[in-house]
Amino acid sequence: MDLQIKERLELTLDKYGISQNAAGKEMGYSGSVLSAYRNGAYQGDIGKIEDAIIKWCARIEQAHARKRVPLTETDDLKRICNAIAIAHTEKDIALIVADAGSGKSTAARHYCEQNPRTTIMIQVVSGMNRKMLVQEIAKQLSLDTARVPFQTLIQNTADALQERNIVVILDEADYLKADALEFTRRLVYDLGESGLVLIGLPRLKGMIQNLKNDHRQLESRIGVYLPLSGLSKKDAASLANAVWPSCSKDIIEAIYDVSKTDVRQFCKIIERCQNLMLLNKVETPDLELVEMAAAKVIRRSFR
Repeated sequence: MDLQIKERLELTLDKYGISQNAAGKEMGYSGSVLSAYRNGAYQGDIGKIEDAIIKWCARIEQAHARKRVPLTETDDLKRICNAIAIAHTEKDIALIVADAGSGKSTAARHYCEQNPRTTIMIQVVSGMNRKMLVQEIAKQLSLDTARVPFQTLIQNTADALQERNIVVILDEADYLKADALEFTRRLVYDLGESGLVLIGLPRLKGMIQNLKNDHRQLESRIGVYLPLSGLSKKDAASLANAVWPSCSKDIIEAIYDVSKTDVRQFCKIIERCQNLMLLNKVETPDLELVEMAAAKVIRRSFR
């Protein structure tokens, strides 16, 4: 056993508060195998496990050394939170639409974190129907869902919503089945007398306004409509400066030229730059690093 490697392992586990089981799993070993190594009782290939330890420690150190893009109060984040707050306060329905990667979900989660006791946020999965939706809302309201007749569960959920100052946020609502989308309005807004926020891609607005889907009752009740165009250059500068204070305009524009209005992609390129900066032992990004970081990012087309 190499005592320096063992010491590095112990320091890494302690410094970053990582459990033995979690560390072992990330290395490809069980927690018991890692325990045997730490206690000097491992009977397997010492060289192989120590190589895994070295690589794991390096990955952990690298991950914690880079500065991730922190949550930044961009103009769009404020707009989204304000739209949710209006729906919440006025018990109204808000419709928020934007392209993928625009930061809609991040902003909604931020609102939930700020209002943990009075928000319900559901990540809609493809094909989610009425029953699945009611059960998920009921669970988040801590209602009993086992062996409860569906109509009773609907009434219990509506009653619980009425009793509390709740706003229900459905993220990726465009994946709801058509009947579930209309039913959500009935359950949350009409029966539950609570705020409802529908978040999705631009197609969500089209789904609601398509006469074939018969969502006229829902459309007529939407009191807040917020279409977003994605990351602006002003907000891009705020994100970059949150990681690299006084970041040069050239660097910001170089990243923006690749990501365009996609917040997610903009942040991804920044984080990849961070990794390259660590590998190359440089303190500030340059155009060459940005080009390297963006090299494997798919260039999205925007209409």
